[in-house]
Amino acid sequence: MRKSLPFFAIITLITATLMANCVLEFPNADIYYPEGYEEVAVNVGNTFESIRSKAIELIGNDPGRINIVLADFGANTNGLAQPHNHKTIQIFVWPADTMLSTRMNESNHYRLLLMHEFTHIAHLTYTTGFPAFVSRVIFGTEMLSPQQLSPFVEGVTLFAESSNFFSEGRLNNPMWGREMTYQNSKSNSFPGLDYALSVSGEDYRGGALYYNYLATFYDYLVKRFGIESVKQFHKEVSGRFPIIGPINASRIAFGETLDDLYLDWKEETELRATKYATLTEVRTIENGQIYDIAKTANGVIFSYSIFGEATSWNGSVERGIEEYVDGGFSRRLSDFGALTLKWHEGNIYLMTSVTERNTTSREIWSHKLPLSVRLLDKGMITAFEIYNGRLIKAVYDAKTEISTIFFDEMQLIRIPWVVKDMLILEDGSLIMMLSSSGINGAIATFKEGEFRVILDDPYLKGRGIDYYEGKVVFTAAYEEGFMDAFAVDLESLQISRLTHGANLEKAVVLDSKVYGFGHSRREKGMSVFAFDFESTPYVVTAVESDDFEPLQVEYTVGDYLKKSFLHFLNPVLRAPFVSYDGENISLGLLTVHLSHDSKHSMELKPLFTFGTNKLSFQGEYTGQFLEGVNVSLKVNLGTPNVPVATAGLSSELFQMPLNPSTRFRSYAHIGFDTSGGMTTSVPLSLKGNLFAISLEPGIKLSDGEITPLLSLDAGFAPTLGTSVNLGVGFFDDFYWYANGAQLLYRIDWGWSPMFFLKEIGIGVEVSGTNTSLDHSALYMFVNVGSTLGLGDVFPKIGIQHSDSGFGFYFELDAKP
Repeated sequence: MRKSLPFFAIITLITATLMANCVLEFPNADIYYPEGYEEVAVNVGNTFESIRSKAIELIGNDPGRINIVLADFGANTNGLAQPHNHKTIQIFVWPADTMLSTRMNESNHYRLLLMHEFTHIAHLTYTTGFPAFVSRVIFGTEMLSPQQLSPFVEGVTLFAESSNFFSEGRLNNPMWGREMTYQNSKSNSFPGLDYALSVSGEDYRGGALYYNYLATFYDYLVKRFGIESVKQFHKEVSGRFPIIGPINASRIAFGETLDDLYLDWKEETELRATKYATLTEVRTIENGQIYDIAKTANGVIFSYSIFGEATSWNGSVERGIEEYVDGGFSRRLSDFGALTLKWHEGNIYLMTSVTERNTTSREIWSHKLPLSVRLLDKGMITAFEIYNGRLIKAVYDAKTEISTIFFDEMQLIRIPWVVKDMLILEDGSLIMMLSSSGINGAIATFKEGEFRVILDDPYLKGRGIDYYEGKVVFTAAYEEGFMDAFAVDLESLQISRLTHGANLEKAVVLDSKVYGFGHSRREKGMSVFAFDFESTPYVVTAVESDDFEPLQVEYTVGDYLKKSFLHFLNPVLRAPFVSYDGENISLGLLTVHLSHDSKHSMELKPLFTFGTNKLSFQGEYTGQFLEGVNVSLKVNLGTPNVPVATAGLSSELFQMPLNPSTRFRSYAHIGFDTSGGMTTSVPLSLKGNLFAISLEPGIKLSDGEITPLLSLDAGFAPTLGTSVNLGVGFFDDFYWYANGAQLLYRIDWGWSPMFFLKEIGIGVEVSGTNTSLDHSALYMFVNVGSTLGLGDVFPKIGIQHSDSGFGFYFELDAKP
């Protein structure tokens, strides 16, 4: 075992060096944070102590002390709950901006994320009885909690985040909350329970099915039966086996199955949907999302994405920018995706999001029709505008929570707000839509060096603003159930109402018409709506602010090296296992270890082999020295004919955007072992909306011989119901393959506690080596989705041909 000491020494060094720099010890949580984020960490700790009891009360389970890790991945808004990783939460420090400012509405960034993620911890550690004995005593983990397979894993968290403040939480969102279900009902696109639990990528609502729909259903159960009955449901699930557990728990807590209750909720939704009138939809993107809208000289342009079966098969999405001109004429201008759109002097300017080495940033592009594109800038940008061909941008610093506005490289102003959108007038004055703690959509001006907030009520606002005849146009949830268009006069500050009964993420005014976008009330998808311009005075009902002063809790500075090392050393799973190598049986113990920031993992497997009566050991580590630089190390002791140690290093080298939708990426990989073997490769990839091409040249050194390696793979989606893959390569022998799949019919039928049949299609595959055809098959496939969150499986049945002739073909695959 002495040979294993270097392995443990390396792991210890890596984990100690790369863990978070500091940790604060609060009464109920340790807060890990990178250097420079101490003020944020203190705020997070105080906020957590303030909301903790509310989440526990909603679930009925106190999970005890937890870990909270602050993570800075650039312009990436998210959070992660890992109950199995010693009850750890990761909080991304970037606030919701651009389209997320409407779709994940938050009045206080850390309050919402902590409420959401801690509710996960409270819910997913609620395990009792025999399941608790199996999970915690035998396997030493929270992975096997029956709550993991509950239909309300996300529903309960959205309910919790929406329970305390009227403009915060996705249930309080008149675009993507309850009102989405009403409008979907009106357009006959209301999903069944089995559909909502299993469908994501191929539907324009994506994760909103599993998150928002199940949360709205959960909210219905709370209102109908009371919170105590819902807590009883969680209690019953906690001590029962999966699948059957939720069925019995529902009957005990509610007297009916969840399927029957879901149908009751659907009927209630259909009744409530009657108050949503059919509006004028001038352009509908079927099964698509619209992200932003801007006016041109003759109409409006909008950015969108369309989804289909190929989206779930291989990630293909049809993106574009389209122009609509009053009178019904529309034309597609490009296949670029865009978070934010601007139009100036016949040119399109757009902002996209890109991730490099785990860090997300924004790119600003100019697009001169029809083909010219140019990258203008890149960085932590939340909003931009163009003035006389020059760029104005708002850059946000998550450490200081300050936005800095630049005109080219000249700093104009620093403000303690997140800038969600901005406009510039002919006189050079700026108009901005802002958000800050307690205010999800203020409007401010910056003119002649003076910054002035002109509208700061706490109601939820849309994702952007427009300017029309001395007024700033915006959308707001001033009336329950709707998000209409309004305008505020820059001089008098009088608010006017522009639409009635609409649900719009953003609105613009052009030639006495109001255009906006939201969920279609006629078809599954999103639409551009048009209204005749009618401006009437409007008085906003005064409400209390959603501002929040957290408790001021005493804390101490902890020893982060000690805590992070002990965290990593403590297994997240321990499991006995038996293996058989064809001759002997081995008995071993597997322990899995995970760092608090999830950047480092380790598996340790000591084994005893009967027959040879020998001990052996296997250990494997994967992690990151730096962002985007991945390291692996594998040790085998006592295993014959296997190298004692194998190590690998891989990293993304660079990215080169060809246009807003197509990027070239380069990577590097090297691996070597103690037997003298080595492999190295330089993977290259080119990816667009509907295609991906990869080339991986490399070499392998083994037993003193050098072997060239090569693989070339290409995937295409000619339609969103078609997938084609081709590839050739050299690894010992020359090989080649081709396969394709075509959608035939949507089945859309299932049994909600377990499975959902999505679509049926036809597929073909051929493969060979050198000039020989080794295998070919023609088959039918069915996409069987899991309602338990276990992914899709594709049973394939058909005929095949190989060296032995024709035969029956059957396979279970993860792709069609």
